[in-house]
Amino acid sequence: MGGGNLTPPRGANFSATVAGMGNGPEALDRLVGVLGEDAIFVLAAVPHDAKEALDGMLTRRSQAYGSAAQGEPITRMTTAYEPWLVEMTKAMAAVWPPALMPMMDVVRAKVTLEIGARGLRSLFSSKPSDKDVAHVKHVGSLAVRVLRLVLAADGPTDEEERTTIAALIASLGLPEADANQLHSEGPTQAESLQIYGDLDDEITRGLMRGAWLAAVWDGLDPREEQVITVVARKLGVPDDARDAARKEALARVEARRKAATAAVEAVRYVLSDRPMGAQLAGRVGRLMLPRHGRDLALAPSTEAPALAKKHAGIDADGRQSLLGVAWAAALVDNPSLGRKALLRARWEGVAADVGEDDPAAREIVEHWTGEALAGVARTLS
Repeated sequence: MGGGNLTPPRGANFSATVAGMGNGPEALDRLVGVLGEDAIFVLAAVPHDAKEALDGMLTRRSQAYGSAAQGEPITRMTTAYEPWLVEMTKAMAAVWPPALMPMMDVVRAKVTLEIGARGLRSLFSSKPSDKDVAHVKHVGSLAVRVLRLVLAADGPTDEEERTTIAALIASLGLPEADANQLHSEGPTQAESLQIYGDLDDEITRGLMRGAWLAAVWDGLDPREEQVITVVARKLGVPDDARDAARKEALARVEARRKAATAAVEAVRYVLSDRPMGAQLAGRVGRLMLPRHGRDLALAPSTEAPALAKKHAGIDADGRQSLLGVAWAAALVDNPSLGRKALLRARWEGVAADVGEDDPAAREIVEHWTGEALAGVARTLS
């Protein structure tokens, strides 16, 4: 998904945050897996400029990394997926709202207080202005309500859909009382949706894109289409623009499916001799694969993972994303130098299989994790 990023300044010092929080190599070992899991999220979420997004995440997640180095329990992809997804979406809101989440085009239009509280204005003020709060509450609440309407159109929302809603609410960065109110709301009828105030074209387009993405993600249902038609009419969106947004969402999800399927198989292949390979492949599938058809892609197989050149047609961004995810997954197990050489050989096989000869995806992950670990190591005696 396109759109600009909202990267905050790098005023916070990651090394200073974790200083004194670990004990030699043990602290670094504890941190490697956490960094790998978080890198998976960023590389799955960001279509390009992954290095900048990873750098921003290092600042945003410094407290969690400090806790990990100290040996304290933190929310992780492999142990508490749903809460981790919400935390990561919130952390990315001020860096690059993740492309894989519905309504992130709205957040990307600066409908988040995360950038206000921790971004440029934090140099002069500890909190966003009342005007910013009111704007985010107004537009963000509308995005949440539209998302909830679409997700509930084909039946009661399930855990995954509730997590999607929770991630959107978290990314807004609203005061706790306002966030809790949004959490407690239930779906209403589309005809009862109230839209007031002026919404610029960027917001309106983001709402339409987010609504269609939510609908298409688990297989488009006529009831969802009807809800979106009502919402589009209330927003004043012409029929041709509504239909264009639908077509765009279908194309986005199909492109995501190709890259995500390859990412799942890449993780399985690179970590084929480790039990954690199947677990990480499943988590990557849950993160990246559209729900419609996901079960088939994640079905257990008795055959050993193999390269078969069956992932032709993935665009450059998709190839870099899936290869970055695969290498980040390889690092989660904190491999020794010798094992890392073996994993790299497998990774290079995957890269050749999908037709990519640029090692940038692996190098970006290597550099980022290396710099993060070196920053911690400098604080340890």
